[in-house]
Amino acid sequence: MIRAAFFDFYGTLADWPSAEDLQQAAAAAEGIAIERSAVGSAYQTANAYLDEENAKGPVRQRTQEERDAVFAEYERRLLAGAGAADVSPDVAFRVWERVRSAPEELTLLPDATAALAELRALDLTLGVISNMGLELDALLDRLGIGEYLQVRATSGSAGVTKPHPRIFRLALAQAGVQPGEAVHIGDSIAADVEGARGAGITPVFVQRAPGPSAPAGVKVVGSLTEAAAYVRSLLGSGGPM
Repeated sequence: MIRAAFFDFYGTLADWPSAEDLQQAAAAAEGIAIERSAVGSAYQTANAYLDEENAKGPVRQRTQEERDAVFAEYERRLLAGAGAADVSPDVAFRVWERVRSAPEELTLLPDATAALAELRALDLTLGVISNMGLELDALLDRLGIGEYLQVRATSGSAGVTKPHPRIFRLALAQAGVQPGEAVHIGDSIAADVEGARGAGITPVFVQRAPGPSAPAGVKVVGSLTEAAAYVRSLLGSGGPM
């Protein structure tokens, strides 16, 4: 019986506003034209690359030169996915810096609060499993969802990043549940789906735009509204234990 539901943070509960606009403006400043409608799926490709790099070893713990190279490649893949092929690493890094320095703040995705409220009303323990650092607590409070999320397992507190099983086990320990009593909802196949499965937790893959297919047998939803409905269906008529 499901007793806890965990969420990825970035890209699942919250995101940067108007990512398409930010990318298009930053690329245009470097003389690059991209397809705005393709930015969403391009982010999935770029995020998958970043997840792979974090799986090798936390990017935040590498040297400045190594981090710059990773983010230059991240941006280069994003631009390629949005229709701008053959962008050099140097130019891609300048685009990345323009996007990063834009005066924007993370905002909740439209269906986040309602989904959290619905699941909390079912007496489930809710939490976040994120590759962000300890600054996540302040972000959750600023966004007004900290009250819903009792469990906070971050790369800063676990000492590892997803998909390492230790960060998922930290969430389980905080929630006081067994792996088979939890679900993890996230938008990354490598970090969220494979990470959850590696820890014995049921994954729910949030795919808001066309992208890579989830492994066979993994539940795929298009929104957090659908994710909440799916978790409710797992509880059955008896509710959580």
